[in-house]
Amino acid sequence: MAGLLALAAASGALEHPEPGTRIESEELPPLGGGARRPLLEPGRVTVFVFVRPGHDHSEEALARLAALEREFAPRVRFVAVVSGDAPEAAVRSMAARAGASMPVLVDPGDQLYGRLGVRVHPLTGVVGADGRLVAWEPFQKVNQGEVIRACIREALGEISAAEAAAARAPSKGTMPGDDPRAVARRDVKMGQMLLERGSLEPALRAAERALARDPEAAGARSLAGRALAGMGRCADAIAELERALAADPSDAAAAAARKGCSP
Repeated sequence: MAGLLALAAASGALEHPEPGTRIESEELPPLGGGARRPLLEPGRVTVFVFVRPGHDHSEEALARLAALEREFAPRVRFVAVVSGDAPEAAVRSMAARAGASMPVLVDPGDQLYGRLGVRVHPLTGVVGADGRLVAWEPFQKVNQGEVIRACIREALGEISAAEAAAARAPSKGTMPGDDPRAVARRDVKMGQMLLERGSLEPALRAAERALARDPEAAGARSLAGRALAGMGRCADAIAELERALAADPSDAAAAAARKGCSP
């Protein structure tokens, strides 16, 4: 993915659009060539996923979306997107193993990657029939299918935003034998990466998942507070940041965010 890496290096400030942002569709060539096809279809909910061949999590995410496609077709359109330099044979092999029949679109020059701030794989976007982004969902080993299903149902108007948010931060989400505290630490680590990229909503959800699994998760309160501060939700941010600083007075990032939210 030389094009994507060059673009990321040159444009480090690019961020994911926030939920509620209108996503401009564009036409991309399908895998194997042919007439360009639109990323979004007006008046129809669309789920698109950025995947990379040779990447286990990408294949797993594609398989989960393939199952959801069978569940929600034809009301919802599903699309996979790959980098312009992804080998066609490898992409076809991955899609076949995942049981995915959705169209695969190719992003020449990784322009769409850059415009949407995509730097990790896999990453799933859910867009409503009005063209507005409902959610960005990075990969998670547990509950990924349930989370995406909730986002789709929210986009379809079947459940409320609050119900969808609850599905994104379930009280139980570990596999048998997993230590919830270890999973919570992974959530915090992922959230830190998302926060550094400016992906505030996904970072906040990662913090919420960590706290649901381990209310004492180190760094989770700080992560939540900094994400909330970045979103301008200072009243909520201050509550989280003060709890973070009470647990760890040396947390310089939390202290800076708390100062930034002061009148």
